[in-house]
Amino acid sequence: MTSPFLRLWLLRQILSLPRAVLRFFSGGGVVYVGGRTLDAQIQFLWRTWFTSAKQDVTLSLSGKSLEIVREEWQQTASLMGLPRGIKVRIEPAAGDAPGGIGGIVIKPAAIAPDAPLLVFFHQGVGVIGGPDLSRAFCALFAHEARCPVFLPDYRLAPTYRFPAAYDDARIAWDWAQANAVRLGARSGEVAIGGVTLGANLAARLCLDLKRDFKPLPVAQLLVTPLLDLGDPHLKTASDGLWPLCASDLDIMIAHYAGAGAGADLSDPRVSPAHEKLIIGQPRTLVVAAGLDPLAPQAEAFARRLIEARTKVVYRRYDNLPLGFDLLASVVDEVRTATRDMARNWLDLLRLTRAEDAQVPAQALDHGPGENVA
Repeated sequence: MTSPFLRLWLLRQILSLPRAVLRFFSGGGVVYVGGRTLDAQIQFLWRTWFTSAKQDVTLSLSGKSLEIVREEWQQTASLMGLPRGIKVRIEPAAGDAPGGIGGIVIKPAAIAPDAPLLVFFHQGVGVIGGPDLSRAFCALFAHEARCPVFLPDYRLAPTYRFPAAYDDARIAWDWAQANAVRLGARSGEVAIGGVTLGANLAARLCLDLKRDFKPLPVAQLLVTPLLDLGDPHLKTASDGLWPLCASDLDIMIAHYAGAGAGADLSDPRVSPAHEKLIIGQPRTLVVAAGLDPLAPQAEAFARRLIEARTKVVYRRYDNLPLGFDLLASVVDEVRTATRDMARNWLDLLRLTRAEDAQVPAQALDHGPGENVA
């Protein structure tokens, strides 16, 4: 049996081939959705590496048990390891949080003195995995932004449906805020973020903290956020992309807050996009992918934040699909996007409150990877 190290080495050697060669091995041609082209390395992984007779891992939820899907995602995260050229230390979070909330803490070799702790809610849409699914992405982000990252564990559906994940997220946030220095943030400040359903948890927490007159994060990072679980667009969105597609989202939403959970998907508690009043939110970096059925949600939420006079940077990476963060250790475009996010994150954190007050709301630019203030 080939060792994981050798398989990863082989994968990286193959992905270093010219893009035209990768597309040839993927069956030729390119994948277009909405006028945008899927990255060639991701196309190769999807059409070749992960559908070979030996690998047989598609990551799709269709026609599989959750146990198999979870194992596939975990195997993929383990296979790909961490990005090369970064220096980070990964350790388990202390298990003294109320409710036994655990997780992992990622500390780069060099932490900036003014860097906040980033509490980041992981990939998996609340159903298919734990912090390891976001380990590679967060390790690279921590290295580039020179900040510690805490990835809390939270209960997964359908065993624990809404609001279990949110309740755990609130406990993890409160604990991290009280232990920021111990977790590596010499500044004592704390930021918040997440991806897909994790971004939903982060956004909902910020809204609730404002409502409850609690201290807000210094900033929030929302990566391909799933903010409206009842979005009718998801029923008609272009399907078949990888590693996450619209039909997979539909299955996971049903597990997380569907009929079995008794939740109204238009309730702002489960879908922050339906919150009627959004005011006083922390400065926000909103990230979308070009081939992403959730991109309209990300853009719409960014617009609402801007209208509420929140400082916002919106970034869209046109060649990437939903779930791209899982591939941060092997796909060049994902590494480039993650580094770009870290640069924008640092710029966002450096803004003073005086500058905030002087920047008027502006319309979003739909160009690939454009900043919007």
